[in-house]
Amino acid sequence: MKDPTFKINPKFRLTTKHLSVVWHCIDKYTVECEATMEIPDRFIYQDKTGIELIVQYHTVIMDIVYHDSTNFETKKVQKWLRELMRDIMLRIAKRVLPARVKYWENMKGLHGSGVTVKRLRKNVLGYCTFNNHIALQPFLVIFKQDWMDGVILHEMAHYKYKHHRKSFWDFLSMLIGEDSKMVKVKDNIAMSPYYNYYLYLTKNK
Repeated sequence: MKDPTFKINPKFRLTTKHLSVVWHCIDKYTVECEATMEIPDRFIYQDKTGIELIVQYHTVIMDIVYHDSTNFETKKVQKWLRELMRDIMLRIAKRVLPARVKYWENMKGLHGSGVTVKRLRKNVLGYCTFNNHIALQPFLVIFKQDWMDGVILHEMAHYKYKHHRKSFWDFLSMLIGEDSKMVKVKDNIAMSPYYNYYLYLTKNK
């Protein structure tokens, strides 16, 4: 799949269980005044014309405050928003994903050696090492819960089988409770509208 041309601006929509983006347009004077208040997890973008953006992260909400003359077309604004959103998603993922793995380990009576959340290659959602340590793609947190769980259970199945032969798929089917070959998590994620966000947020430039 070719990386789409993508912009983060007030038309951008992201509403998921673990992160939702909410836009607020107010007058420039109020933006300037609000920027003077020091609040935890508040991020400010300023250029030579003054304060352009305020981002406030709390719980699962990412509030983005802007004014009528904020220019979302500049590369600097896009880079700042993209990197900030990527970093916030990573922070969320480091909290959510290990806890979800622990949940399923307790539910299924399977236990590995730990969980690492980090950026992986574009088409890799997760992997399990020989000593049963799971690595997961942080941007799983913007996809549906059952897709996230599908990836986690897939990697947990590798605790017992280090391959993708029939015995692996049979074991995964037992863990999921349905025919694992019919659960096409990777395809579902690739078809999701949020996959475009994922491609944009993880690009190198």
